[in-house]
Amino acid sequence: MIFIATGHVEMSRCLAFVLLVLLLTTFACPFCACDALMWLELSAPQKAFRDVLINQFATAVETVAVFSNCDDNWDTAINAAESCMKLGTAKAEAWLNEFIRRASRRNSSIFVNVRVSMLVLRVKPHLHQAWTELITNTYFAALGVDVKTLDVATAKQLMDNCAYYRTARGRDACLDALAALFRAVGAASRVSEPTGPTDGRVIRATLGHFAFVATKIRNVLELSAGTRASSRAGSVGDGHFPMWVAEVRRMDATFPRTGKADNGLELVDGAALERSLPQY
Repeated sequence: MIFIATGHVEMSRCLAFVLLVLLLTTFACPFCACDALMWLELSAPQKAFRDVLINQFATAVETVAVFSNCDDNWDTAINAAESCMKLGTAKAEAWLNEFIRRASRRNSSIFVNVRVSMLVLRVKPHLHQAWTELITNTYFAALGVDVKTLDVATAKQLMDNCAYYRTARGRDACLDALAALFRAVGAASRVSEPTGPTDGRVIRATLGHFAFVATKIRNVLELSAGTRASSRAGSVGDGHFPMWVAEVRRMDATFPRTGKADNGLELVDGAALERSLPQY
């Protein structure tokens, strides 16, 4: 099955596609015309999937909705593809399970068959990488530390007794990073800036949101301290998921269980029993 987007298609896009197919067939490129069409239309479900992930993070009012593993993301990917195809979830899932030829990531002169779902699901780690850069840059800038030259001693000092979020400076730096992330995903309304000299900033978030920021910081610290070699493991985009779950559970024991603002953070799921993610 070939995914053909419905709706109006601009003339310039049609002409560009015709020229591409002619070039492919004329010069015997490893891509076939069918692969070319699928490749052009792949961007739509990728964008739809990305938009859903951003919206889920921006609007989450419970910890479990902040970060999903690959199994949970599968249904999201199907729905994203179906929203573009308009042919039903069964055909959307079948399309995701098809293969497309593309240049190898290791050697661009070699072409390999890649499952379409892999290319859609990779949107998640790419999105999280952008968020990670924003988080770490904001966090370490708040501490006056250059993350690019972070030394072992400083990393271990911040790791000691979870000082990276438990100390006043560490907590404020995490909140700075969370505020920056909320603004980046269109959730600036979750951040209330001071309106007077005696007011303080208040961020309305789930425990999972704060733990997400802390997870990205902890990852950098562990790598810099030499306590862990890599976070690449599991399915696509799942490398940090178990780290996040562990961070949530560490925080669950010490963070307030009320919905009241505490030192700049108002946990919207403070009283929720399931915020510790017992399902994982």
